[in-house]
Amino acid sequence: MVPNNLSQAMTLDRTSPVPLYHQLKEILLAQIKEGRFKWGQAIPPEWELCERYGVSRITVRRAISELEYEGYVDRQQGKGTFVIHPRIRREIGRLTSFSEEMKAQGRRPGSRLLNLQHKPADESIAFLLDLDEGDPVWIVERLRSADDEVVSLSISYLRLPSDISLTPVELEAEVSLWSLLERKGVHLTEGDVTLEAIAADAHYAKLLDVEEGAPLLVREGVNYSERGVPVEYFRVISRADRYKYSVHVAR
Repeated sequence: MVPNNLSQAMTLDRTSPVPLYHQLKEILLAQIKEGRFKWGQAIPPEWELCERYGVSRITVRRAISELEYEGYVDRQQGKGTFVIHPRIRREIGRLTSFSEEMKAQGRRPGSRLLNLQHKPADESIAFLLDLDEGDPVWIVERLRSADDEVVSLSISYLRLPSDISLTPVELEAEVSLWSLLERKGVHLTEGDVTLEAIAADAHYAKLLDVEEGAPLLVREGVNYSERGVPVEYFRVISRADRYKYSVHVAR
């Protein structure tokens, strides 16, 4: 393993079985996390890193490529390599809420309620939630944030028992919709999900603070209760520059 004090030592251990490019990547990553290189700031150019650490340009480029792949830096042709906000990682293969994922990554989740309605389901929503057209559903539309930065728009259509209701006050007080539902006795245990890319229209661009036409990721699907009853149809529109989805596969 790379020593924890490697960023302070500013040296590479050439006797270590850990490849030099990985050691260098860990040094640069530690400096980014410590705030030595701040968001929007350029890290030293390749030639300077080569001289400072006594390594080849290939080693430096491999280290920077690793940082770029993990979403910590962005290489701009002719300008340099700049520190960016690390992308938010979400696992498709696990049923976890946005708030749970953010807390697991050491981020602070946030939520701003845009719209709350209780209205008859149209034909498409009724089909997805196994309802009759016109049956009542709750519609919850929220902007989600990580460390006070807006990263996604979440729209949930909920099939809830008639004795359960939602209010703006409780939705504004509780960051996690799922936690609120669990307190009301509604537990989600499994779901189906799809993922696609779209371009931001004027509405999404304004809400998510991106340029019109910017890439967005849309995750949508249905979540079910422990009895297999469809409870939530959701549609989450996320900034593609701030998200990275992952899935575990095995053969």
